[in-house]
Amino acid sequence: MAVMKKICFISLGLLITLSIYAQSGKEINPEAGDNKVNSNFNNRKEKGFYNIMHVNLLFGTNQFNDGPTNFRTTITPSFTITNGHIFNEHWAAGAGVGMEIYKYNLYPLFAELRYTIWDFKISPFVVLKGGYSFADFNDKHYDELYLTWPPYNINDISLRNYGGLMLGPEVGVKVPLNENSDLLFTAAYRFQKTRSVARKEYSNGQFDEWEHKESINRLSFGIAIMFR
Repeated sequence: MAVMKKICFISLGLLITLSIYAQSGKEINPEAGDNKVNSNFNNRKEKGFYNIMHVNLLFGTNQFNDGPTNFRTTITPSFTITNGHIFNEHWAAGAGVGMEIYKYNLYPLFAELRYTIWDFKISPFVVLKGGYSFADFNDKHYDELYLTWPPYNINDISLRNYGGLMLGPEVGVKVPLNENSDLLFTAAYRFQKTRSVARKEYSNGQFDEWEHKESINRLSFGIAIMFR
């Protein structure tokens, strides 16, 4: 948990540094009687490529191995990078990848459709994300393993975790930093399917196998930098 907190603080610090750097590009125009925010807004790109670096905190509950009914509230980080195309002041679409931490790491690959209600100094928007999250690519062997699902406690076993379908409707607001970047504040619902398979092999060539499927629900709050 301490490592995850450090990762979150470092990532948030990076985003804040980027936003300060982008903000420092503004200049004051005394003759116009206005600051560069308005000038930059008028020069904002209406079409073309965009990139978003997004840090989220996922809030939910996890079942732990020290009891079948032991559920605890958890806060885990999510990191995503998205590239896409802005079609006009309202519509944009793209695709992204990331890393999210649940009971084990998941690596989502997703597409997104973005709609900005109005593109002004403070711009509300909605996003629909959907795709597939990948997990372990190989089995892992354990001399002894404690699970939150049957067979619970077992030794000399291999375990493989799989991802599954992911969906993430999102709402937020964006604030322009300059003509090429925005600061985004987001709230979202995250739905994630997962599957795990435990396998115990015996010396006679036979084996036992247990499968566990789960649907994970999380609330997500995040901050991002959008370059365009």
